[in-house]
Amino acid sequence: MIFIELKQPVTLNKTCRFCPNCDLLIAHKDEIVSLLEPLCSKYFPDLASDDFLVVGTVERKMWKEGVSSTQEIFEGLHDFKQHLEFEPARYMWVKEE
Repeated sequence: MIFIELKQPVTLNKTCRFCPNCDLLIAHKDEIVSLLEPLCSKYFPDLASDDFLVVGTVERKMWKEGVSSTQEIFEGLHDFKQHLEFEPARYMWVKEE
């Protein structure tokens, strides 16, 4: 479940990596943006596809069957306990004098 600009709820058929040791679901921002861009341009042109918040996962069965109301979506939502962002390590070469 993703909220675009905290206004529009959207569900995607996106499979993410999972770390069982950390109980961590891993998604790359650029992969999500590439899925949201065509969706936003077609259905929500007034919303920015790079301003979003991933709040949890939706049961696949519910996603496949489709839902008729926002209430039904929230019944099948498994929200995240915590949101983490990781940045790749940056290395800087220092010239020795």
